[in-house]
Parts: sequence; C-alpha cells; structure tokens
Amino acid sequence: MNRRNFLAKTTLSIGATTLLPAIGCQAAATQNMGVWEAVRTDFPIKTEKIQMSQMLLASHPKQVSEVIEKYRKALDENPAEYIEANFPPLERETLMAAGKYLATDPREFALTDSTTMGLSLLFNGLHLKPGDDILSTTHDHYSTEKSLDFAAKRNGATIRRIDLHGPPSTATKEEILDNLEKAILPNTRIVAVTYVQSSTGVKLPIKAMSAVIQAANNNRTSDKRIYFCVDAVHGFGVEDITVSDLGCDFLVAGTHKWLFGPRGTGILWAKKDAWDMVSPTIPPFSSAFLMWMDTIPDGPLDFYSKMTPGGFHSFEHRWALKAAFDYHLTIGKNKIQQRTHQLSSMLKEGIQAIPHIKLHTPVSTELSSGINCFEVDGLDAKKTIAKLHEANIIGSTTPYKKVYARLTPCIINTEEEVQQCIMALENLRA
Repeated sequence: MNRRNFLAKTTLSIGATTLLPAIGCQAAATQNMGVWEAVRTDFPIKTEKIQMSQMLLASHPKQVSEVIEKYRKALDENPAEYIEANFPPLERETLMAAGKYLATDPREFALTDSTTMGLSLLFNGLHLKPGDDILSTTHDHYSTEKSLDFAAKRNGATIRRIDLHGPPSTATKEEILDNLEKAILPNTRIVAVTYVQSSTGVKLPIKAMSAVIQAANNNRTSDKRIYFCVDAVHGFGVEDITVSDLGCDFLVAGTHKWLFGPRGTGILWAKKDAWDMVSPTIPPFSSAFLMWMDTIPDGPLDFYSKMTPGGFHSFEHRWALKAAFDYHLTIGKNKIQQRTHQLSSMLKEGIQAIPHIKLHTPVSTELSSGINCFEVDGLDAKKTIAKLHEANIIGSTTPYKKVYARLTPCIINTEEEVQQCIMALENLRA
C-alpha cells in the first residue's frame, strides 16, 4: 500500500453527495443507568483512595477501554489493511458522535490530541495582522497564554490581558460582563477566555459574554468582526451544553478529562462562518493532500478536512472517543451536570463551615462547575495536598503563579467520599 492509494481510499470526501449528515439539536434519548454506584463500577479506579483529581487525566470506563482494546488488537494484527479499510467509517463515527454530543454539524470539528494542541492550532492559524487587538484575561492557563504569545509574535497583533473579576469567591456575572464590554476596543478582533478556570474554579457566563460581543459586532463591518474563542475543557463533560447554548465562534477541549475519553484526544470546533478566519499550521491528511497530488480537483474543505493535523495518530484511542460520547449520552448530560454540581456544592458548603480554610471558588453553580479551590491557614497548597494524600485523598494544586489546593469531585465519587474530604480538611492544621 503506497501513500497515494491510502489517501485516495481513506480521505473523507468533500463532494456534495457524500458530506456527513448534519445532526439536529434534539438530544438522543438516554437510558436510566440506575444508581450512581452502578456508574462507579464501570471504572477500575482504586477504591481505597478517594479520587478527587479526575479532571487532570481521567480513568477510562470499561465501555471505553474495551473499544480501545478492540481497535488496538485489530491494528496490531494487520495494521495496513485494517486502517486502509476502516479509516473513513471510523473517523466519520467519531465526528458524528461529537456532533451529536454538542448538537451541531460533525463537519465543524477538527480532531486533536489535547486542549493544548487545539489552542495552538487555533491561535497560530488565525488571520491577524499588525494593529489587530487580542483581548484575553489574567485567568487563563499557560497553554492559552503561550499559544497567543507565539501567534502575536508571528502576525504582529497585540495582546491585552484583563481581570474579568476581582476575588473569585465574590465574582458576579454583572461584573464580568461589564469588564468585558469596557475592554473591547475598535481594533479588537479576538476575545479569548476560559469557560471554567482551572486556577480558581470560576465558570464564566459564556452565553451572556457572547451577547456582549455580538452587540459590538452589530456596529462593525465583516472585516472588523470580533471572534470569540473559548477553552472549554473544564466545562466539557460536566455542563449540559450545546454550541448554540454558548454562542462562541471557536471552542477547544481535551476529551480525556471530564468526558472520561481516551487519553490523547481532543476537539477543536468552529462555527461555519468562522472557518475562513483560520488556516492550518499542520498539513492535514485529507482531501487537501489529494488536491496537492492532483488526484482530485481543488475545492472547498470542511473544517475537519482543513484543520485536523495529518500524520498517523493513536487511532485506537481516537476512534474509541465515540464510546466516551455515547457513555455520557447514555447516562444523560443533564444528570451528569446535576450530580457533579451536587457533589461540588456539598464540598464547598462543608469547606465554608471550616474556620481555618478559605474557599476561593464561587458557591453558586451559576459561576462554578466541578473545580473547587481553597487554601488552609498556615499551609501552602503543596503541603495541603500532600497531607490529603497521606489520608488517601487524591487532590491537586493549581499550576499557576498563585497556587491553590484543589478538589474536583465527579460522577464516580460518592456523598460519603465528599464527607470524608470535609472531615480531613477540618483536621488539617499548620
């Protein structure tokens, strides 16, 4: 099998008769999974430890692990023929599962290996020029900051980073929207934010922020339009959202965190009328390659064919991503949101009642999700987490200049485990 034949047989066609079908906005019917204990048994997680850091890198449920193993076995046994025969349908299934999960057209997704890869592909591919303004925040992750810095260095755009809110525990929606509106300048072309901040646990009101940006765009010509870019990784898999619920132009998320998807997978989504604002930085192995070889005539590319990085990937993981989307839809996105919020609210209310601990994450679920950040009087964050580890509670620290301790319950956790965490925190002393 040579590369030309592989591409000719495996590329996703862009012809009008073979485009992937659009997915409607009605969510698929979900089945009742019963009690949450049944969900917990799907994970091989060690029960002698209380896992409160799945948001870093998740354990796979057995429904995902089994699919990974199925594809791994097939690729090990006959790699060339298997990928040649199965690449198109399995790639399509992955895209269609993403489209069903976010209630949008599957062609609007590029497949990536992580949030960091998605952010880099997006920001370094934006069509910006000297004098264009990028508006970002002081609350974003290293990956967002550096991707924007790299892009601005190449295209000459400028970056401003603002505080969207004051102390996170007292942040308000009105404060965030007011600060955003005041910061938009006539030359602002990009607004880049993080949906749920891993630094503080603040969840931004993205839909309302989209409305502020749309109001600004109403008075602009198309060449001055502002594009709204969202790192959604810590809301993706928790919040019961669709892309229309958010209203942004671009969305980036790793799928190996709250979605419990295969490690090394992620998505980059773009609204159709924003496709022309970005170009690839890694050559895609798609119809674009066939056009380069003069195998097919030049023509328009959908977002998948344009932006999904080429090369050979860990396909057994990428194609098993469908199983992770299916798993969430089977349980029910709304049930997952309610359960995660329930456990996090229980944890936050318990922390609030402990005099020697300061909670930094808002209590209200309007401005918080599953990340809960705090600090213990007289103990730095690393020592706090080390002491919790000694009590078999696995937490994490925020990887920022200001470091907080962090506990992040999810649907594999129980109310009893949350209470044990609260008791352990009550006993923590400097």
